[in-house]
Amino acid sequence: MDSTTAATAGSNSLTRAVAGFVAGFPQLGLPPAALGLAREAFTDLVGVMLAGAREPVAKLLTGYTAAAVGAGSCSVLLDAATRRSAVDAALINGSAAHALDYDDVQFNAHPSTVLVPAILAEAERSGASGRDALRAYVLGYEVWGELHGREPHPYHDKGWHPTAALGTAAATAAVACLRGLDATTTQHALSLAASFTGGVVANFGAMAKPLHAGRAAAAAITAVELAVAGITAGEDGLGGLLTALSPLGQVDLKRVSRLGERWFSLEAPPMFKKYPVCFSTHRPLDALLRMVEEEGLRADGVEMIQVEVRGTQARVLRFDRPRTALEAKFSMQFAAACALLRCGVGLADLDDGFVASAPMQALMRKVRLIHRGPGPDGKPAIADRVVVTLAGGRVLDSGEITAVAPHRRLREKFLDCCEAGGYPHGPRLFAALEGLEQQADLRGLAA
Repeated sequence: MDSTTAATAGSNSLTRAVAGFVAGFPQLGLPPAALGLAREAFTDLVGVMLAGAREPVAKLLTGYTAAAVGAGSCSVLLDAATRRSAVDAALINGSAAHALDYDDVQFNAHPSTVLVPAILAEAERSGASGRDALRAYVLGYEVWGELHGREPHPYHDKGWHPTAALGTAAATAAVACLRGLDATTTQHALSLAASFTGGVVANFGAMAKPLHAGRAAAAAITAVELAVAGITAGEDGLGGLLTALSPLGQVDLKRVSRLGERWFSLEAPPMFKKYPVCFSTHRPLDALLRMVEEEGLRADGVEMIQVEVRGTQARVLRFDRPRTALEAKFSMQFAAACALLRCGVGLADLDDGFVASAPMQALMRKVRLIHRGPGPDGKPAIADRVVVTLAGGRVLDSGEITAVAPHRRLREKFLDCCEAGGYPHGPRLFAALEGLEQQADLRGLAA
């Protein structure tokens, strides 16, 4: 490569642009609303992380990492008595946070389940303030939005899990900012992160799926540590990553970054889940539960439930007849049947015995999932639909469902999660998280 070509490659480097944004972020003024959204996301994620503390994947990882406890400086699941290295704490906390599939969504992924565990571990290790942690979250979220916005086609369609595909790079940016790295070292860390990423949809419905999030958070800390130690990487690892992941090879690497000019945290804030199952089920669930409340819909009066879901979202719902709670999270048949049998879908419903029970299995056979393909104009479908045929022939039709009903009961959800995970100080912790910007040292959260 001659000098002219090298200069052109450097000037077009997406990784260099992101690294410059990260290095200059401490001096950048943020929209006040962005910090407020970061606080809500941090709070919601900590709640679902604690709810996942009793999940087998969290327990197994805690045991698996026990041999390295001598290097521990970070709490595991906010338990000050259980400590691990920053890398292992991020691994366990991220996996626990994603274990119940109750964490927030945006960018066809779960941003907070990677960002918060990585930031929490780095902040505990360094004694960073709550405000610094919130700013780091906004930074990581903006980088995630920037990367996601360059790919026009869903990663799921190629078999990639977007949370794992982009999460490592976004969390690396957040951790690099907390560490105060310069642009050059950050660029190496980001390019290293591009080599530490990956996770496949084929592992949905198993412990490997939440492990994707934990590994992404842990890999972000490793990428920063290696860059600080002097390990170098390519000029544009992020550009190479997006090119390699691109389902149809149409990623846009030419567009000039607008990081710091537009704010994804305001344009596309995280969406908090009302139900602990795949977000692809939430629109139909909203419709079914309205029918339960307004029409008195019950399981014994149903002849058939037809659920039409947009193509990519429908493909994620892989299990027609789940037998375990892990599989049930990715089953429209389970979600619909649970809504009628229990008049809701909650943490207590994700139980192997309930999923395999005769009433559940019988009702799931009445649920038909239809993949909505492109419309006459060739564009992907943007709406879902639920049609319920009652035993007497009456039909209930939701019509086109274009949006999820917002979740406004964050405190109630947080306290339910704490109770589910056996965490005894839910109200105090919620109050501390509400005042996170005033926390001088984030290690106090585990006190």
